[in-house]
Amino acid sequence: MAVSTVATVAYAETAVVQMKFDEDSGDLYFDPAKVIINQGDTVVWLQVDADNEHNVAAYPSLIPEGTQPFESQMMTRVGESWSMTFDKVGSYFYHCHPHEAAGMKGLIVVGRESLPEEFRKPKAGDMSHDHGDGGHGDMDEMDHGDMDEMKHGDMDEMKHGDMDEMKHGDHQGDHHGDKKEVKTKSGHHDDDDDENDDHHGHHD
Repeated sequence: MAVSTVATVAYAETAVVQMKFDEDSGDLYFDPAKVIINQGDTVVWLQVDADNEHNVAAYPSLIPEGTQPFESQMMTRVGESWSMTFDKVGSYFYHCHPHEAAGMKGLIVVGRESLPEEFRKPKAGDMSHDHGDGGHGDMDEMDHGDMDEMKHGDMDEMKHGDMDEMKHGDHQGDHHGDKKEVKTKSGHHDDDDDENDDHHGHHD
């Protein structure tokens, strides 16, 4: 007797992260600040702040080993966006370059969180995010555990787990965005000459 085989098709998802400014508090932030996705999923960063320009820049030593640091173009107008497809499991800590000191930081978790030894080692030629004060401080002291203590502007308190206490609501859990919120991307954004195939960046 013949046995029929039914093929299983997995469809990639798209998560949308908005870049916002709270006029009442003065906070600049990614919403949601933490996104959990699966391998092959795409994250779209959407500019919705009419008062400030934003971008997306990875911390070179806080992404999985075997990947390359990514950085988007500066998004200066509402509706502008940039996207990246993530194919390698692990944690990707990132920030907005002009507003890193103000605490505008985020985290993408692909499949599962990275173990400390799984993070990328600093390499010669890494992109620089120096803000004129020596950069982002001592990244070696960054804690990748529970994110309960994460606060705007305090890099040393940036951690891995639950971000429930972070301002602007609950950013924990799976946040798969509506694809209709963002136009289909055109063009390709080259992060650097050695861009890793695990990251595919695009912008409008």
